[in-house]
Amino acid sequence: MMSDFEHKQGLSPTDSSDMDNQFERFELLSAYMDGELTAQERKQVQVWLDSDPEFHQLYKQLLRIQRETTALSVPKSSVSVDVLSQGVFDTIDRQDRSKRGLIASGLGVAAVIIGSIAHVSLQDGLFPRYAERNGDQEALTIALNRPVVEIPPTLR
Repeated sequence: MMSDFEHKQGLSPTDSSDMDNQFERFELLSAYMDGELTAQERKQVQVWLDSDPEFHQLYKQLLRIQRETTALSVPKSSVSVDVLSQGVFDTIDRQDRSKRGLIASGLGVAAVIIGSIAHVSLQDGLFPRYAERNGDQEALTIALNRPVVEIPPTLR
């Protein structure tokens, strides 16, 4: 399917070199109007303007667009740049504070959940207990001057 531009220019979908050529001509014309061409490029565009009526018509359309856009007035802003930038930074600060609060809340909830799981699992015996009390409440006696395991004399 061909675009309007291709149809008007008589290009088929396989004429990519012609489309590149049209694009290059348009770019040169735009640069010509902005005064950005070398002397040789200006001469080439002038030749196209003199010899190609469609190219000359495109030049007139671009001139009209250029005149109309420069004549447009820019509306004055009711907000100064300083007030606007301060408002932007205030919004960013509010978003950062809310993110920090959300993270802190999430960490608090996670700590409560982990603490609850640990408390319940220790009470219900999910983790093994290595020392349990007997019913007769015997005290554990450790002899500090006589070790339970013999320590070799080289380490003393």
